Amino acid sequence: MSEKIFTIPINEAFSEQDGCPLCRMREKLEDTTLGYVLGAAMMEPDVRIKMNETGFCADHAEKLRARKNKLSLALILQSHLDEVDKLYETPAAEKKGLFSSRQPSPDGAEAAREMADSCFVCKKVRSTERHYFSNIAYLWEKDPAFHEKMKSQPFLCLSHTAGVLEAGKRELKNADYLSLYETVTALNRRCLEGLKRDIDAFTVSFDHRNAGTPMTEEARSAIERAQAFLK
Repeated sequence: MSEKIFTIPINEAFSEQDGCPLCRMREKLEDTTLGYVLGAAMMEPDVRIKMNETGFCADHAEKLRARKNKLSLALILQSHLDEVDKLYETPAAEKKGLFSSRQPSPDGAEAAREMADSCFVCKKVRSTERHYFSNIAYLWEKDPAFHEKMKSQPFLCLSHTAGVLEAGKRELKNADYLSLYETVTALNRRCLEGLKRDIDAFTVSFDHRNAGTPMTEEARSAIERAQAFLK
């Protein structure tokens, strides 16, 4: 089977069995995007305009700040602050009466909310992830070997389960979608059974009647593993 552009990293990620494969892909994608923001993107006017308009969420702003290239970040913030300043030049739209059928005009209130909720990195990562989901559906339909890779995964986290199944429902024939759905459901239920058992073991270890009983490593890591599953 010929490789499409996004099937290569998917096959590589699904060849390992260590947590959610799509979470690992997302971490690499996020790291690459953060490097792009402070590197090549600085020389692309169209991209700079988009960054000026959207800005960054608190999480990605902090991750950019933690990187070494402070000058690039300062230059981005310089032009983004100019864009934010425009919000305060916009006069307030007149509110309509209680029984008016007309919608109130947009003004800086809506613009401020849109900018506050936007993030250049999040948007770029989500866009690429949608391609990943689509190509997972493609692999499921075209490559029988990928079925075994999917079945061997420990789990798909909740958000990536949603993305994969939504793409499958949208793009696959009914029989292929049902087999994908059943496979993902089976591996996640297997994971859930272990998580529920280990969370139960963690909680009962605090019962005074179990004082002195050593906690298993599975119980110790239950909270972190459950959170990874529920992303």
